[in-house]
Amino acid sequence: MPASPGRCQKPLMTSNVDSPRQPWWLLALTLFTFLFLLGSRSLNEPDEGRYAEIAREMIETGDWLVPHFWYVPHLDKPPLTYWAVAVSILAFGENEWAVRLPLALSGLSGVWACCLFGRELGGRRVGLWSALILQSSLLYFVMARMLTSDIFLAQFIAWAVYFFWQSWRRLDHAAAAPESKRNGKRFFGWHLAGWTAVALGFLTKGPIALAVPLVCLAALLICRGREVQSRKALAGGLMAGLALFAVLVAPWFTTVFHRVPGASDFMIYGQAVGHVLGTTIRNRRGSLFYFFGILGIGLLPWAWLLCWLWRRAHWRSLAAAQKDGWLVLSVWAVFPFCLFSLTRAKLPAYILPIFPALSVMVALRFFGTGAGSNATQPPGWTWRLCMMSPLVLMVVIPVLVPSIFHVAEPASLKLQVAVAAVALALLGWRGRRFSRSQCAAFGVVLALLSLQFMAAGMPLLETSLKSNQTIKPLGLALRESWRPGDTLVCWGRLPQGLPFYAHPVLSVTRRPYLGGMPFDQVPFEFPGNRERFGGLVLPDEHALVQLLSENKRVLVVGFSGSLNHFQQVTQELFSNH
Repeated sequence: MPASPGRCQKPLMTSNVDSPRQPWWLLALTLFTFLFLLGSRSLNEPDEGRYAEIAREMIETGDWLVPHFWYVPHLDKPPLTYWAVAVSILAFGENEWAVRLPLALSGLSGVWACCLFGRELGGRRVGLWSALILQSSLLYFVMARMLTSDIFLAQFIAWAVYFFWQSWRRLDHAAAAPESKRNGKRFFGWHLAGWTAVALGFLTKGPIALAVPLVCLAALLICRGREVQSRKALAGGLMAGLALFAVLVAPWFTTVFHRVPGASDFMIYGQAVGHVLGTTIRNRRGSLFYFFGILGIGLLPWAWLLCWLWRRAHWRSLAAAQKDGWLVLSVWAVFPFCLFSLTRAKLPAYILPIFPALSVMVALRFFGTGAGSNATQPPGWTWRLCMMSPLVLMVVIPVLVPSIFHVAEPASLKLQVAVAAVALALLGWRGRRFSRSQCAAFGVVLALLSLQFMAAGMPLLETSLKSNQTIKPLGLALRESWRPGDTLVCWGRLPQGLPFYAHPVLSVTRRPYLGGMPFDQVPFEFPGNRERFGGLVLPDEHALVQLLSENKRVLVVGFSGSLNHFQQVTQELFSNH
């Protein structure tokens, strides 16, 4: 096969790419990482309770098009996350394991994409380490067990970028063998697969799923556009991809915009634009450097290597296709980080999509077998820090959590701190003799063990986490206490996951009164929801007192000292009822 001009003359490292499949132990380890203790913790407020309840209401009401929360429209995000959770509930029942199973599968999917990308760039060893680094990173592990849409988005972006990069490589192959039509077909296949992943990401969390892969593709065009031989193929692929994207995404949006008045303005201007401008932010503000701290902690134990990630000597040692891949990975990591740093909305999980990119880069930079793998290696103490960081977390987190949330530290966590402290001392003493590979291997093992230890300890604290505690005990108590004819009132703040645990006491035909809560927040923030609740909204305290004075049993779910307040106002009522 004749060599193509320019950058395609230097071959991609493929010595191990065509070797047998990754070891089965990697699959077993990854399944353990994401599935072990998956359902041991109850759903926490507010996010997990809200997402689970929206999925449950899809099943109860039979309306899978318009997401409903507390039986009124809820269009903060597109529906793919709710669909995945609802399907899992249908298959495995209304329980925490079923609710979180789609998260675990999404986390596993992202690791798979990461592994494939690493194998293509640096061979089997780089693919292996890409998978290990990603699944042992603190933030990725946590978000694969926390019911939000972020882990779904991260996997779709990972697949989209990987597919687009594969399609780009087919352009190089087509230029090298213009007489072959197979490369053109493969280009379109990979390209359309990328657009499919983009569409699924868009149906998960909106425009960011479109922006990141396209910016990565644009970076390749800017840097290598002059060398592209098949410009017609690239233009045709973009047109076909946009058409496929529209076919997959447009039906849901147009249907919802037609069915629900005000949906288009709310989702476009209230959510997408509003989050960028900061006009719809509630308790999500942070400084310009907010995500530097999140990245430093979230990528542990591997965050120590980031300072040595980008080096000129390493770049020069890469093959042509590897340079393309490194460029894509760099843009993939840097663009979302800068974008969310500049926007006013700040939440730790916003930068989760960059973790697969960083994992592949760390694996290629420090675990590759080419000449560039020895370019400006970090000092030995850096690798020892990577190895010891998981033990530090096992000591620090159980100490900080009780002090932050003002709860007593369980005895099992005290034992964990003692064991981790002893292990930390021994490892600090013996670790000086370890090689770079030994430190990294110990780092993976200790990271996964520490993360599972923390997952095992969380159920001990889940009812003590203030506003983030689980609502499960309250829901179960409500089911036991409720009798036909009772009236239910939620006062002070919305217990978002209560219907998930209290159903059928709470249902589409048996909704509670709501009062004492702001009318610009969930579930009232969507236009018209206040009117949809109608008479179920109590306008003031007097309305609640009047409801309590009636000759019937009233169950009140209150927050923030509601009981003490109303006992002082209506002592006789509370003593008689």
